[in-house]
Amino acid sequence: MELIRYDSAVDALVDAAEPLEKWDTGFTFTEGPVYCRGLHYFTDFMVNKIFCYKDGASTLIDSNSFFSIGMTYDRKNGRILRCARDRRAVMDLAGNIVVDTYRGVPINGSNDVIVDSAGRIYFSDPLTRKIEGPQTGHSSVFRYDEKTGEMHLFEPAKALEFPNGIALSPDEKVLYITETRGSDVYRLDLASGNMERFIHLDEEAGEGKPDGLRLDTQGNLYVTGPGGIWLLNPQGEILGLVKMPEIAANLCFDDRGLFITASTSIYHLNTAIPGAALS
Repeated sequence: MELIRYDSAVDALVDAAEPLEKWDTGFTFTEGPVYCRGLHYFTDFMVNKIFCYKDGASTLIDSNSFFSIGMTYDRKNGRILRCARDRRAVMDLAGNIVVDTYRGVPINGSNDVIVDSAGRIYFSDPLTRKIEGPQTGHSSVFRYDEKTGEMHLFEPAKALEFPNGIALSPDEKVLYITETRGSDVYRLDLASGNMERFIHLDEEAGEGKPDGLRLDTQGNLYVTGPGGIWLLNPQGEILGLVKMPEIAANLCFDDRGLFITASTSIYHLNTAIPGAALS
């Protein structure tokens, strides 16, 4: 692994001697990594497919995914959720629609998704393409409560041009959002509803833009962005950058470290601190 150190504290997160393992390759645009019951799932977005990786091989499990992008494991209900962009919905892996409208209007498409410990679903819904028919008219980040049917729009996120990856802090008090167009990460306080820019990632560090992100149990952030995977402490200080051989799109924690989707391949990197339960 190639690690750029900005602060010696990064050594408590990753070991530079650990290899960056390439698990499989030959895909078009890997996305949506999720770990569930010992299995690693991911999407090949551009060709509309979902795969499952196990024992050194990737198996096709869905050949018409509605161009699913982000996915997550809903521990509360024991299911995988996915952002089915071309169905303009959040669906489960079996194809059941979970949510697809806001106040009777179809959502834009959905991009990334996370579920809190109460089972409420958070998802980003950027307006980045031409859509026919009724639409919200802006990018959004939502929280959906299946029990009550309540769909909450986080108003400050309407100002973001491309809200992309989302992740919750371990205490579930903060929602982090990547803004791909601006190369930024935002911090949304869920109690007050206030949002502020958390960090700007240096676009000169390499190819790529802020996309997926996850947190460990201590609140450190792991963000895919220019050059690879950025490691940040809870205060927003940059600790290090794991350089990637391909543009990294997304990542999630499994029981050993990070499962990473990057362009044509999937990778794995061991970490010293486990992922937060919501990762």
